[in-house]
Amino acid sequence: MAYQEQMRALEALLFAAGDPLPFEDLALLLDVGKDEAIALAEQLMRRYQRDPLSGLTVREIEGAVCLATKSSASEVLENFFGKIRGQKLTDAAYETLAVIAYNAPVTRAEIETVRGVNSDSVVARLIERGLVREAGALEVPGRPVLLDVTDQFLLDFGLKSTRDLPAMDLLMYDTVMKLSEHMPHEASGSPVRKPLVIAIDGPSGAGKSTVARLLSEHLGILSLDTGAMYRALGYKALRLGISPSDEEAVRAMLAETVMEIDLSDRVQKTRVDGEDMEPFIRTPEASMAASDISVLPVCRDYCVRIQRELGKKQALILEGRDIGSYVFPDAPVKFFVTASAQTRAERRLKDLEKAGVETSLEEVIRDIEERDRQDSSRKLAPAVKAPDAVEIDTSDMTLREVIDTMLDVIRKKELDQPGWRSGEGRE
Repeated sequence: MAYQEQMRALEALLFAAGDPLPFEDLALLLDVGKDEAIALAEQLMRRYQRDPLSGLTVREIEGAVCLATKSSASEVLENFFGKIRGQKLTDAAYETLAVIAYNAPVTRAEIETVRGVNSDSVVARLIERGLVREAGALEVPGRPVLLDVTDQFLLDFGLKSTRDLPAMDLLMYDTVMKLSEHMPHEASGSPVRKPLVIAIDGPSGAGKSTVARLLSEHLGILSLDTGAMYRALGYKALRLGISPSDEEAVRAMLAETVMEIDLSDRVQKTRVDGEDMEPFIRTPEASMAASDISVLPVCRDYCVRIQRELGKKQALILEGRDIGSYVFPDAPVKFFVTASAQTRAERRLKDLEKAGVETSLEEVIRDIEERDRQDSSRKLAPAVKAPDAVEIDTSDMTLREVIDTMLDVIRKKELDQPGWRSGEGRE
């Protein structure tokens, strides 16, 4: 099929379908590859954008594409539809919608736990407006209905996916109103609120990074991999021929080092002197260098200062080895994630094999045990479980079970201590 025919066919398909068509379906219908289908959709989008006489545009939503009307045509469409979609949602509706969008799929009981009031009537109105849909049932006694936002919600709010929602603090802590710009003012004399910090500590290979990322996605809170900071500095030292345990040489190196943590795309970029270090810091050499350099007071002061500044500005999930015991001793939620050395070594070996690194299980076990010894015996901020941290042994648990356990702890703490709420980054 020639290019012109492909474009005509694409436009006709999107017009006839009405609802968003997945790129995979478009590729099959047009007899092209998925990447080519995406390129064709982008070209059609640009054509509509350039055409001042067209009232249409192309929108991408959750890996699918559809035709939509331009905002410039809203007035005549409102006249046609009687301004149904333009009716203002109530504050309660905005709040409920935000809870669903950031936590989907979610049950009515979970919405009620967050909001503190029955939300059945609000949910019913959101379903009527086409902003919320039923998305199956939870496989537990009673099979409660799961709720999710619709493609119409994404269209109305100009989003490709719920992953494009702006980063927010935990919805349990009065931040849902930011979405509707109806944040209530604090009462005079009320205690000053701080951003929420969730601390996840534990030994190497216990799965801290993975559970932090998944918890981040579920709660809508940004996750900071503190280990990547030490790995990046350790790698720079190795690159410069500096021993990561030489404090004076490291002090001189840090004096000329600029570290930036970019969380803007919800994927951490650890930049050292402008260079993204992620491609270089997941090797055994970088891991040992991180262990050596992290025991130096000058290096820990350097990194902890950055971590605490980030924690003042926004809600964060931080994972490392001394987050709850040293970096944020006052964090309201602390976890200590661990697993047996054998289990951690098996997980690490799989990661190394995927990365093309040849080693043996026995060697990985030795590296992990040596790393544990170094981390737990160092004088400055040793890797220990904070007294108030909840320990989770992941050796025989699935990721889903770990996350569910963490969520249960967070919800119980929120109910027990309703006073700790997140807010703007102030002190």
